[in-house]
Amino acid sequence: MKLRTKIFLLFAGMATLPLLILTLFSYQRYVQTTYQRMDEISSRLFENAAEEANRVLDSVRNVYGSFNYYYTDGTSLLQDLKKYSDKENTPDSYQYYETYKTIGRTCHSLLLGNGSIYGIYIITPCGYVFDYTNGENGTIPIGYDIEGEYWYQETLQLDGRYYVSSPARHPVFTGKKQSVFISQCLKDVYSHKLMGILLIDCGLEMFDLSSVNTMPDITLVTVDNAETGEALYTNHSGGIPDANSKNVKTSQTMLNLEPLRLSVTVDYDTLFREFSVTGMLLILIGVSCIAGVIIFSFLIANYMVEPISHLSRKMASQKGHTLISSTRYLNRTDEIGILYNEYNNMVESLNLAVKQDYQDKLIILDAQMKSLEARINSHFLFNTLESINSMAELCDNEDIAVMSLALGNMFRYTLKTRSEVVTIEEELNHVKDYVTIQLIRFDHRFTLETDMTEEFRQLKVLKLILQPLVENALYHGLKYCTCGDTIRISGRTSDGCILLDVLDNGQGMAPEELEKLQNSLHEEPSFSELGHRTKQGIGLKNIHSRIELYYGRGYGLTVTTQQGEWTNIQIRLPLIQES
Repeated sequence: MKLRTKIFLLFAGMATLPLLILTLFSYQRYVQTTYQRMDEISSRLFENAAEEANRVLDSVRNVYGSFNYYYTDGTSLLQDLKKYSDKENTPDSYQYYETYKTIGRTCHSLLLGNGSIYGIYIITPCGYVFDYTNGENGTIPIGYDIEGEYWYQETLQLDGRYYVSSPARHPVFTGKKQSVFISQCLKDVYSHKLMGILLIDCGLEMFDLSSVNTMPDITLVTVDNAETGEALYTNHSGGIPDANSKNVKTSQTMLNLEPLRLSVTVDYDTLFREFSVTGMLLILIGVSCIAGVIIFSFLIANYMVEPISHLSRKMASQKGHTLISSTRYLNRTDEIGILYNEYNNMVESLNLAVKQDYQDKLIILDAQMKSLEARINSHFLFNTLESINSMAELCDNEDIAVMSLALGNMFRYTLKTRSEVVTIEEELNHVKDYVTIQLIRFDHRFTLETDMTEEFRQLKVLKLILQPLVENALYHGLKYCTCGDTIRISGRTSDGCILLDVLDNGQGMAPEELEKLQNSLHEEPSFSELGHRTKQGIGLKNIHSRIELYYGRGYGLTVTTQQGEWTNIQIRLPLIQES
């Protein structure tokens, strides 16, 4: 085998095999991640659909619960229905009218609270019917034989469990709308005597889950009766197209109002095709890299071997006493000359490298010395503050002791915090140290209030973003405690973001001042030379720039104000969960 072929195969094999393995591994991991992502999407959609369906059905269950609810005087709607449970002792029309009004107050409130419920009906054993509707689907016809209906007898046999009808135009109502009605026996809590049948007529839109189905083309959502198999709602009347030939996942659960059941079927093949562009891109990149490596290996092998091959051919072609010279590689084929020149170049390069390495070590040594000097200075500062604190305590000067301790804590927090990211609790402690000093300075003429939960205080944020805002509120908002007396720090989470508000009841800002401040916040940070930023102190612009540099665009400070009343500075940060 020729040297050119050996070098080509060596280079091609060394580069192609890892690329091939990396491409296959990346594609396999991509497929696994895609299926995990599809499982997460499917599970989230199923959970959202179940939550929405149960939320709607709970409003129906609340109607039944209202009849068992006892008022403060010990009465309930079921007690009002007791007099209608005896067929032999039927109340007169006036009693019926009074009961109708009493129950009607509750039923009308329930109808107003849920527009999907068309009507609430109570069929009593003595023959009286209490009907309350919103006019959408009419009432129960006069003279209608309710007791002869299948659903009535089935409700009695269920003995307290729910009966759910099929979606249709039911003759029990004078209206012509399609609806689903749910019925249940009302019984006395103590005697278990039948008080009547409660019937709730519901519109089909009650079971509509299209608002939570984010992928209607590839997802089949069905609400059906688990006992009869009748579907109350489905977003595809014929199911998912070609569902039998596809990879699908079905999830089912019983809803809060049995026997209703929720089924969600997701077409994984169609969903995977939406993610497949990235997979094809991975394969294309891998094949392109392998082809590029093969071409590059051929060219590099040809470039390296051609001078040697030419020299070997010349040497092999020498015959007789006449030596044939070659001028093709006059400046390169003299191997001794090439090695000599390369050696000189290498020595020169090494000298430069040694010199550069020596200079780099001097720079590193100088940086280390400065770092040690800074540590010595910080230790000296901390030790001096602790000595002042001890002397103040011995002299019984509480203000100096408190101020020196708080100042030491502030320096320690500023210089010794190991990470640029700290908890909100640590930021608040730093603010409290600052406020402790200022309270002594201004004779406790202002107050600091905080409003956030303990769980919120453990979230991570960028260091040194709250104290400068409190200082800004004290100096510019409260105007050294001459224009207000309260600074309030509150926090909450919203749409995956952390929102921190620093509010003062000071002098506020004029519209032109607010506009100037907002324009400065949106200016790009400028640099005079590498490593040196233009002076901006530690004010609002500095904090806004640090947040944008650390978290990216879209995060930072927002200033709102009312001149003469208040100023609020809101910090917007991403909510990052620790793994």
